[in-house]
Amino acid sequence: MHHKNIHTAIVLFANSPEEELKQKNISGSKNLYEYFNEETLSKAKQTGLDVLLFSDVNQVGKNFGERFSNAIESIFKQGYDAVITIGNDTPDLKTEHLLIAKENLQHQILTLGPSMDGGSYLITLSKSTFNKEEFQELPWQSNFLFTALENYLTSKKHITKRIEVLKDIDETKDLFYFINRFRNTNLILRHLIFSILFFPKEFIVEIFNIYTPTYSSNTCNKGSPFLFIS
Repeated sequence: MHHKNIHTAIVLFANSPEEELKQKNISGSKNLYEYFNEETLSKAKQTGLDVLLFSDVNQVGKNFGERFSNAIESIFKQGYDAVITIGNDTPDLKTEHLLIAKENLQHQILTLGPSMDGGSYLITLSKSTFNKEEFQELPWQSNFLFTALENYLTSKKHITKRIEVLKDIDETKDLFYFINRFRNTNLILRHLIFSILFFPKEFIVEIFNIYTPTYSSNTCNKGSPFLFIS
């Protein structure tokens, strides 16, 4: 069956490691978030879709809802029909999740990825029914977000589909989840978590030398997303 080509972008909505360190209660986590940003960007680029980065450098708005909604609106104004939005704090996010969301769009299905805490690590939106004023009023950064998102999209007559529930990292206690499932946590993430929880700062730097991310060197103008073409 022939499907209409839907012009889709992936939006990585993620603060710089320095800003994450300020906002999240995880001491010594700058290297961790450098790793998350680089890994998430890499996974997104493997889909073959355009990837646009919105960090604290180029987000516009007084609160999260406004900043996120303004980012989505700006992408649609560039001519995209749909966006798949992700953050940087879900280590188990895979390229496959993004490809599922991409494929579902061909069937007019919007994909949502629920987080264990009631939030959402992946949100798919369609330009045809996006309403910035309504969208920014959803209960962002709360345990009620996922339910509110489903209800919002259903009210717009969309068919939605959930993918697997994943754990995100918002505070120090969340790191223990990945320690407790040790064998399923990759080696670099394992080292970084152990560095934060159990070792002095000097050891963090030594371990982190095995992985050198480039995210922190990327800069962009206020209000303009950084575009990565796969």
